[in-house]
Amino acid sequence: MADLLIYTILDAIFAAVAGFGFAYASSPPARTLAFSALIAAIAHASRFLMIEANILNITIATLIASFLAGILGMFFAKRLKVPAEIIAFPALLPMVPGIYAYRSILALFSFIKSEDSTEKMGFLMMFFDNALTTAGVAIALGVGVSVTLLLFYEQSLMTTRGARCDIKTKKEYR
Repeated sequence: MADLLIYTILDAIFAAVAGFGFAYASSPPARTLAFSALIAAIAHASRFLMIEANILNITIATLIASFLAGILGMFFAKRLKVPAEIIAFPALLPMVPGIYAYRSILALFSFIKSEDSTEKMGFLMMFFDNALTTAGVAIALGVGVSVTLLLFYEQSLMTTRGARCDIKTKKEYR
């Protein structure tokens, strides 16, 4: 149990560094960088815990974590008066399934290179397993954060404005 806590903290630290780096590369306002790192740490650590505790598989855990990142992005965006996308999207990038994409390409090349039909079948199964995991996680990342932005669409429009407005009539009110 203590090992899981240590690994979760390390996971959060590395995710925060990656989230900060991805946010910095996007050239957002400097005051948002720390919040992107914080959201990346929280979202990635929560996904790590869900996977390691065998609660959920990586796709569903990523969906929940990206939804959490979207909610936290909306929360901080309202206070910083910036669009939520500026904070939330860089926080999602540490959860991109790069290792699964790499393994699927590696399995595809091994499949092409192999001469043995039994080996070929194993490589083909490995390719599809990793490719479908890559696609599932990528879709979960997009859907999770997009659902948040759609649920709080009206709030996301008001975030960068000083005044509130009615979406239907486009009239501002204070």
